[in-house]
Order: sequence, then C-alpha cells, then structure tokens
Amino acid sequence: MARRGRWLTLGMVALFATVWAATQQPLRPALLAQIKANYVGSKVCFECHLDVARLWAEVPHSQWMLDEKLPAHLQGCEACHGPGGLHIVSRPGNIVAWGKVSVADQNAICLQCHKTVTAEKWNASPHGSGKPYAPSCTTCHEVHQPVKWRWMLKDTTNPLCVKCHSEIPARAKVGQHHPVSERVKCAACHDAHDGSIPGMLKMAVTGLCERCHRLADIKPQDHTPEFVKEHGKKVKPTNRRCASCHGRNGCQECHGIEMPHPKGFAVKHGEPAANSPQVCSRCHQRDYCNKCHSNAPPTSHDAEDYATKGHGKEYQQRTAAYCALCHQRAFCAQCHRGRPDLLRTILE
Repeated sequence: MARRGRWLTLGMVALFATVWAATQQPLRPALLAQIKANYVGSKVCFECHLDVARLWAEVPHSQWMLDEKLPAHLQGCEACHGPGGLHIVSRPGNIVAWGKVSVADQNAICLQCHKTVTAEKWNASPHGSGKPYAPSCTTCHEVHQPVKWRWMLKDTTNPLCVKCHSEIPARAKVGQHHPVSERVKCAACHDAHDGSIPGMLKMAVTGLCERCHRLADIKPQDHTPEFVKEHGKKVKPTNRRCASCHGRNGCQECHGIEMPHPKGFAVKHGEPAANSPQVCSRCHQRDYCNKCHSNAPPTSHDAEDYATKGHGKEYQQRTAAYCALCHQRAFCAQCHRGRPDLLRTILE
C-alpha cells in the first residue's frame, strides 16, 4: 500500500508539473497553430531570404529571437510566420504572409511575446479594437529593417500619431486639445497600447496636468464660483473643451452619478437620492425638492410611531444628509435642543 501511495503521489506531482509548465508557455495564436508542419529554424529561411536576413540582423528583434533557449515556436522567423517545414517543400504557401492576414491576427502574433502589452489592455483600446480603421503593430513599428528611433518606431511619436489623428493640430489651436510640439509628445499623456483608461490616457486627466502645472495656474478664467453653480445649463459632456481637462467621464466622476441624468430619472430618482443624498445636495437646494415633495413626504413618514421611534432609526440608516434634504437644524432643534452633538450634523 505504501509503495502504491508513493507512486500515486509522484504521478500527481508529475501531472502538476506538466500543467504548470504548460501555463508558463504563451499560447500560440490560432493563425500559427493551424499550420501543421515542423519547425526548421531561421538558418533554413535565410538560404532563400538572404537580403531580408541581412537587414533583420541589425534589428533588435533578431538579437533576442535567435536565442536558442527560447521555445521553437518563439524563435526567429517562425515565431511570426509559423513553422516552415511545409513551406520549404511546397512553396509558395503553408506560411503566414503578413500582407494577407487581418490586423487582429497580426497583433495577436506580436502579443505572444510582448507581455508588457497585455491583450486585455490592448483589446480595450481603440487601437486594438480590430475595426477597419485600427492600426496594426507594424503601422508604427518596423520589424524587418533597422530604423534610427527607439522601440523600432518608424518615426518620432508625434508624426506617427498625427498620421491617423490628423485633426489634433487644428483642435489644439482652438483649445480643444493640449498643444503638441517637439517638447510636448503625445506619449507624455497617452499610452498607445493601453485602453483601460478612456482616451488611452496614462492616468486621470488632472493627475497628468499636475505633473507639469499647478491646477490653480491653468484653471480657465471663466470658471468662477457662479460658473460652478450654472455650468450644467451651459455645457454638455460631449463638449470637447470640457473633456480636454475633465476627461470623458468627468461629469460622472465629479457628480457621483450619471450626468446628464438619463431619460426617466425623474420617476426613479428616489433610490439614489436615499442612498447618496449628499450627491443630490451638490446641485439641488431644499426648495428645489420641495417643488414636488412639500406635500408628499417619504412613505416611511406615514408610520404611526415615526415621530417617536421611526425617524431615529431612519436617521441612523440614511445619515444626516438624507434628513437635511428637507429639514433644517431649527426643525430638529424643536425636540433635540439637549443634543448639540446631533444638531451639528444637520445643515443650517
């Protein structure tokens, strides 16, 4: 029995090791996996593609991808073009020709090695959307021949970005986008490989600004205290000038609730108002609520013992901000004069 148990334990360890090893290997993109052929190594490719090989030898890719310690499917030419065993016998065909495959398939091949650019973040971005206008990795990066810029880029960042985002210089001139120049690069604020933050930003908008500016120094002159009160009537969340500083979700982040309020909110506002009354009071005063609720208090107030017991429980559940939506401190003081600690929680 002991020997059988020992073999069982060894078997479980071996199974675990196999599963663990499999999880450490990057998954092969489907396009490469469907080529049922043997890997032959890059030296065989070089025999026919010598001109490409000579240029590729000067590219950082070659210096890393020819490492013999790598798995066969991540080595050299075959890491991107698939196993060449059939191609060398029955060419043309039986190989991945990048000019004939989709942008999404091209990017999937790159992602198998470039783990700092996760598929989750890349696919969440407009760049990784797979739509017809979306770029491939090779739109910006040169993989076969040497270039003079870092990261195998085909040009400096601003010219590369403006090739697709041609409207940015014009928007910058009218204050709808931060100016871009030799000193201010697109990549200072945007991460071309990460869509986890709207706008492919590296962090929230105000955080980006504070890396170079004091917010007090760059606040627009028209942002007076009166503007803060009245801005909801003048601007919309689609306003590009607003979004350039506050981001696409700036309204919601500040107000704590979807803004502008969605259709039908007027008949559904009770629950969010009860759960987060302080959110309502940022914009609405008591007299605003009283337009509808002066003669229609919450149904909880209808209980027979509400004045003696119920209102205390609701105060504890809802917090003072909920009560203060309708009641001023003087109203509560009629009964609670001996509780200054409690009265201080109610707004004047």
